[in-house]
Amino acid sequence: MTPPTSIRILSRASQLARLQVDEALPHLVQALPDADFVVDAMETIGDQDLETPLTDKTIPTDFFSRELDRAQLAGEVDIVIHSAKDLPVPLADGMVIAAMLPAKETRDALVIRKGVTLTEGGVIGTSSPVREAAMRKLYPKTTFKSIRGDIGQRLAQLGEGYDAVIIAACALERLGLEDRISEWLDYETTPLQGRLAITVAKDRPDLISALGKIDIRKQAGLVALVGCPADHRLLGALAKSLLKAADLVLHDRLIPQEILESLGDRAEYVGKKGHSHSTTQPHIHRRILHEAESGKLVVRLHGGEPGVLGHLGETLDYCKSWNLRTEVVPAVSAAQLTAARGQCSLTHRENGRSITFLSGHKGLSDHELVALSPDHGNLAIYMGVRDIKAIQARLVDAGWPLETSITSGSKLGEPSERLLYSTLQNIHEEALESPAVLLIGPKCHPQPYTLFTGTSPEKFLKHGPLLHFPMIQLQAVDLEQRASLLKERLDAWQGIIFPSTASVNWFIEALISFSDVRALADKQLLAVGPLTAAALKELGLRADVVAKGFGGASSLAKQENVRPGLYGYLTSNESPIEERQKAFEGTGVELEAVITYLNQPTKPESLPHPFFNRVLFTAGSTVRAYFERFPDERTAKREWLAVGSSTLKVLEELGVEGHIVS
Repeated sequence: MTPPTSIRILSRASQLARLQVDEALPHLVQALPDADFVVDAMETIGDQDLETPLTDKTIPTDFFSRELDRAQLAGEVDIVIHSAKDLPVPLADGMVIAAMLPAKETRDALVIRKGVTLTEGGVIGTSSPVREAAMRKLYPKTTFKSIRGDIGQRLAQLGEGYDAVIIAACALERLGLEDRISEWLDYETTPLQGRLAITVAKDRPDLISALGKIDIRKQAGLVALVGCPADHRLLGALAKSLLKAADLVLHDRLIPQEILESLGDRAEYVGKKGHSHSTTQPHIHRRILHEAESGKLVVRLHGGEPGVLGHLGETLDYCKSWNLRTEVVPAVSAAQLTAARGQCSLTHRENGRSITFLSGHKGLSDHELVALSPDHGNLAIYMGVRDIKAIQARLVDAGWPLETSITSGSKLGEPSERLLYSTLQNIHEEALESPAVLLIGPKCHPQPYTLFTGTSPEKFLKHGPLLHFPMIQLQAVDLEQRASLLKERLDAWQGIIFPSTASVNWFIEALISFSDVRALADKQLLAVGPLTAAALKELGLRADVVAKGFGGASSLAKQENVRPGLYGYLTSNESPIEERQKAFEGTGVELEAVITYLNQPTKPESLPHPFFNRVLFTAGSTVRAYFERFPDERTAKREWLAVGSSTLKVLEELGVEGHIVS
C-alpha cells in the first residue's frame, strides 16, 4: 500500500475563505485519493488594509494574493485555494493555475436595510465601478459609497452610513446567509465570480498532472455560436452537424419552424424582442456557462448572422473570460437574403462600392451625417421600421437623393415573406412590417417565382426560381400495418411498382423491419420515372424497368421488358388505381394496390406574398388541392406546368390549359 502523502493547503483567513477550502476538498480527494491534507490560513495585505478603496488605482493586482503567492513560491505550501476573480493577471512568475472548479452562483445580490426603498434614494455600499454603473441604471436616485471588510463586516455597516450593500451572491450562499438577499441583480458581474482556482508552483508537475483531472476547463463542453438563416434551406453542413449533436440549443425567436421541430425538447427559447420583455443577455450567458461546465455541447442559435448587429462579440468576450471553448458558425444575414430575394448586389463596382450595416433604433441620430453619406456606399438598416420617418429625414440630410432605391425585406423565410420596392421619397408611406431590413442604394432586378406545389422541390430546381408552397403532405401508413401486409403478399408478387420516391423509402422501411433486400431477389422492380429510379439506386437497388421521362404508369405499361404477372402497386389513398389498372390491360400485368402512405391536402390560408407567374404541379392531388383551396386561380394569368400525363389530365378536367415538363 502506498503511504499517504501530506499535502499542505493554504487560503486566506476569513470565514468565507475557509468554507471555500471545505468546498474544494472533495475535488482534491478525487484528484489525490492517497493524500492527507493539512489546511492553514493567512491574511493578505488586502485583508489587513480596510481603508483603501478598491477603486484606488495604486492598489496592486495581487492585493488579495501576495502573501499566499510568496508562501507557495517558497515551498512552504503545496496548494493555494483562491477566489478565481482575486487572482492577479498575469500570475506571479513560477506559479500556475492547476485547476479551476465549477462555478457556483455568479450573480451579485443586493442586501437592503429594512424599511428602505431605494427607488426614493439611499446610499449603496460598493467598491466596484462595474457594480456602481449597473446599479445607477436601476436606482438613479441613489448615491454610492466605498465599503470594505469581509462579508460580516460589510453587513454590519447597514444602518451605519449605508442603506444597502452589493455582495457576491455565492459568498452569501457559502456563508448560509441567503435569507439576507433582498434582490438578485441581473447584470454581467466580474469574470470568474463564483469559481475557485487552485494554484501550484510550476516545478510541481506531479500536482499539475493530478489536479488536471478536476480542472473544469478541461471537462467543459464546447459552446457553438451558430448563425441561422431565415430560410432553413440555407443552413450549412457544419451548423447542421452541431445542431444534431447538441445537448442544448438556446435559440431566439427568428428561427425557422422546420429547424425548431428537428430539435425537439433540446431547444430552449431565450429570445429578445424590441420594446417588450426579453431574456436578458446576462441570463443567457449564465445558462451557457453552467450547461457547458456540465460537459454539454451547447449551441447558441442566433436568428441571422450573429456578428451583424447581434450579441456575438459580447458572448465571445464572456466565454473567453470563463475559459470556455467556442466555435463560431456564420450565417446568411437578413441583408444578404433580402438582396438575394430581390436579385440585387449589396455592393457595385460603379455605384455603392461598400456597404454599412446600421441599427435604426434611434432613427440614425447616433450616427454622424458624414458617415451616412452616399459617398460612403450603400446602407443596410436593421430594426428601423418604428423610426422610419426619422430615418428618412436623416438620410435626406445626409445627401441621399429622393429617388434612391430602397428595398425592404420582412418576415424572411416565412410563408408571409414580403419584399417591398420603394424610394426614399415614398418609404415612410409604405406598409412596412417588422422585423425588416432596409437596403438603401442597391438596385434590384426582381424575378418572378415558379410556385412549386409538391413535396420535394430539390428534384425540380431547373424550373426555378422555386417558391415552395406544398399543397399536399405525405404520411406513411403505420409501420406495423405496412410490414404485416408485405409479409402476407410479397411472395405472391411477380414484382413491385414504385410510383414515387416516398413509396420507395416507406416500402424499404417496412421490409427491413422483418426481412432484408434478399427477399426481392426474384422480383422485378419497376419505377414510374427517373426520380423514383434514383431513389432506389440511393438504397442500393436497381430498377429493372423505368418509365421514360415523366410518363408515369401509362408509359411504364408500354415497356416491352415488363414480365407478366401480379405486381404490388405501392400507392397512396389519392392515386387513381382504376386508371392505372386500365393502362396495363392486355399486357398480362395485373396490379394489386397497396396503400403505403396517405396523401392529404395542406389547406394553407392564403397564397404566398412573393410574386409568381408559374405554378408547377407534381401530381393530380396537388392540382385538386390547389384549385379547391383557391378556386379563383382557374382564371389567373399564369403558366401551369404538369409533371406527367396524369397530372396534365387533371388540369384539363378542371378547364385549365397546361403543358408537361420533365
